[in-house]
Amino acid sequence: MAPRILVFKYGVGNVFSVKAALERAGALADIKDSLEDIEDYDALVLPGVGTMPAAMRRLTAWRGKVERHLEKRKPLLGICLGLQLLFEESEELGPTPGLGLLPGRIEKLRAKPLPHIGWNLVEPMRPSELLKGLEKPFYAYYIHSYAYKGVEKPYVKAHTRVGGEVFAAVVEKPPLYATQFHPERSGRTGASILSRFVEIAGGRGLED
Repeated sequence: MAPRILVFKYGVGNVFSVKAALERAGALADIKDSLEDIEDYDALVLPGVGTMPAAMRRLTAWRGKVERHLEKRKPLLGICLGLQLLFEESEELGPTPGLGLLPGRIEKLRAKPLPHIGWNLVEPMRPSELLKGLEKPFYAYYIHSYAYKGVEKPYVKAHTRVGGEVFAAVVEKPPLYATQFHPERSGRTGASILSRFVEIAGGRGLED
């Protein structure tokens, strides 16, 4: 049975491309601006464009729902801003508190120009369920100005280098998964990553 995935529309960004990509990967995906019935879903996606303060204003009311979702070991995928929301704090228009699901601070990139837009090399660093089958470097599409730079942390599974800076491209601490790049805009490789998340959401293929 296809897993049901809720794509949370928290007021920013185009979520329809994410929904379409998840459906191509075999999921049943719904876009909602509420997490009231999150219990009916197998997985949650926090999509990607906007500012940290605006997103947190919408998410704070649903923090308990998100925490209970994760307590049930149901996966969450953050994309771009969705990755940044998982951390304790961001300096974007801030400091701005995040969800605090991962330790660390989101910082502004020093590389110019900003935002960082385009295709860049993603370099896998550590074993990852989300990147299973993608052990070699690959290109993915980015659009962002902030990132997590603590690439030495064990939950950072891949990084990207831009203008002399290194930042997290993929973080993973099951049931949390996130990419700083946009898999829905990253061609076949991005489609493969979303297919893998759909497998995880369906409880298939997870290692012990």
